[in-house]
Amino acid sequence: MSPNRVDRTVVLETAEALVDRDGWRSLTITALASKLGVRGPSLYNHVDGIDALLGELQVRALRDLGAELQRAAMGKVGRDGLRALAIVLRDFAARCPGRYDLAMREPFDREAVLHASTPASEALSAVIASFGVEEASLELQLSCLAPLHGVLALDRSGLVSSVDTAAVYDRAVDLVVLMLEHEGDA
Repeated sequence: MSPNRVDRTVVLETAEALVDRDGWRSLTITALASKLGVRGPSLYNHVDGIDALLGELQVRALRDLGAELQRAAMGKVGRDGLRALAIVLRDFAARCPGRYDLAMREPFDREAVLHASTPASEALSAVIASFGVEEASLELQLSCLAPLHGVLALDRSGLVSSVDTAAVYDRAVDLVVLMLEHEGDA
């Protein structure tokens, strides 16, 4: 790629591809510059450093995931709504493994992450409300996410390679549905 074709969009998209291929911890300015065919210092015209870049990638991942979750939740309620969200979450983790991991780590910029995660939270809150739950508190939302994320993390770790994690994931979804049905009845 010629240096005159490098702009902020190309830098971010290339960084996302590297993160998905190698993991976010492997992303360096040097690796990104090499992939782009430019010298490392020239990237500072587009990013403020590796932490700022990772922070921006984290926010972009959360925005992308949130948009997908909102589309999936549209017009779906109860069990069907939760399953739709779970499918999107699992698909995103498989398609964008490095960005998923980055989205699920401690924020580089807490305020930006809270803002970027609002669409995902709204989608989950709407599905939770469809179970008859009056308040989708952050604790309840995390209680829904935790088992699903846990299975995805175990699957990605390779720790349980001899287990059908798709079946485990389906059971985790069923557990969340049961919890929400119970919450709705309370």
